[in-house]
Amino acid sequence: MQTKSSRRFKMPFHVVKRLDTSKRNYWIIKVIGFAFAFLFAGVICTIFKPGTFGRFYEKMILGCFDPSDFEAILSFVETAGLLLLVAFALAPAFKMKFWNIGAEGQISVGCLATAGITYFFEKNKVHNDGLIIAVCLVSAILAGIIWALLPAIFKALFNTNETLFTLMMNYIATAIISICISFWITSGTQVFPSLNYGGLEAFIPVKYLANIIVVVIVVALMVVYLKKTKHGYELSVVGASVNTARYVGINVKKVIIRTMILSGAISGLVGFLLVAGHHHTLSASIADGRGFTGVLVAWLGQFEPVNMVVYALLVAFFQCGSTYAASSIGMSKTDFSAIVTGMFFLIVIATEFFVNYKMLIDDDSKLKPFVEKCKRFFDEFFYGSESIRVMRKRIQVEKAQAKKNISLMKEEYPDYVNKLDFGSDSVNENASKEVVLEKKQNYLDAKKDFSNKPKGEEKEQALEKVKTSNADYKQAKLDLKWKNYFEKESKKAKKSLTSTYKKVSKKKEDK
Repeated sequence: MQTKSSRRFKMPFHVVKRLDTSKRNYWIIKVIGFAFAFLFAGVICTIFKPGTFGRFYEKMILGCFDPSDFEAILSFVETAGLLLLVAFALAPAFKMKFWNIGAEGQISVGCLATAGITYFFEKNKVHNDGLIIAVCLVSAILAGIIWALLPAIFKALFNTNETLFTLMMNYIATAIISICISFWITSGTQVFPSLNYGGLEAFIPVKYLANIIVVVIVVALMVVYLKKTKHGYELSVVGASVNTARYVGINVKKVIIRTMILSGAISGLVGFLLVAGHHHTLSASIADGRGFTGVLVAWLGQFEPVNMVVYALLVAFFQCGSTYAASSIGMSKTDFSAIVTGMFFLIVIATEFFVNYKMLIDDDSKLKPFVEKCKRFFDEFFYGSESIRVMRKRIQVEKAQAKKNISLMKEEYPDYVNKLDFGSDSVNENASKEVVLEKKQNYLDAKKDFSNKPKGEEKEQALEKVKTSNADYKQAKLDLKWKNYFEKESKKAKKSLTSTYKKVSKKKEDK
């Protein structure tokens, strides 16, 4: 017999994986995470510098969106753009489940090639900006490709662990930069000089603007590549199953090498932009963690272009904003920015748990009534009523079924669309604004009548009338809300079905 002290502690809930998460719920969870990260950043600032909570947010926003400082706005956009470019460099490899975390090294060798060639030209008194930029661009891209191609070849031929391989290549790249600087700079300062030629400002004089233009062009091309080309489709097939890819005739080794060449080329381009369009110098830490941050941006964005843009902008906002805020308040810019950005990633990654998993309260738990009460409040807050939530779910099921039946439709299609029913049988036919106003007036009259009645039986009867008229008024509002919702959903469904039917018909005609 178990004693009371020897009983095992039992949690009042258990965690289960979500089978599906709607986009709406996904973004609700994420927005809550973003808001909490934003709030917590102010709390951290207040801990270090008491009394700066409100001032921190003011300076953080001005650090990115100050109307009087156009260069600060361009700096914010460029920071987000370079992160986005790194994310797009990594996304193709990640889509085929090649875990390339070597973007930091590929960016670094791109920087090294750009700075080294520019330094060589300047030392030999060649000051042609166009020539320097062209040679540096090609060299940086080739350097990035070589650095990415080494792990790709070993993975394709010998099935090595690409994660460890690419990670080690990062440290090798950093060490090579340090060695080159010590070899080129013999004065003992170990500081690479500022480069006066080969800057993109020679063609576009506005600082950071050239980098932004290049980022926009490359990102647009990458979206087309991933979404509209055969190569982009092959990435998804290889990522889903290597055996299936081989079965359908895809050369997996070729795909791995080709994708890593693309990844290295874009990372090398980022290195070129950092030197030629941003820093105009070289150091061992010039990549500044962009390769690793790009990994998080790509992964959190689920390799979807729109999502990655959102995350790149948010990370840039926290980095640029916290740096400016720390400088204005009187703290270490680098350390505080790293803390705030790291905290942002920690909170956002934590939200992934709630996106992919849910907690179910055990039936015998004392928390069950409280959770059910919170759930009812949530449903009423977002849907207005539990019944509306149930009805909305039913409508979604019916809409999905209607879309599924589209392939079976032929000449009878117009009749089918006219028969579409999204639950209108559950809506009061008298639902209208006039009815709602009438019920509201009845409710107000009943309240007025109740206040004028003396205490006694008549007062109780008047109270009952108030309750009844209030219930009628709420029901009328609910009916009107349902009616508007059903009409809206019906129009959307008919439009979707019409569009789908036209596509199906066109395909049949083409065949």
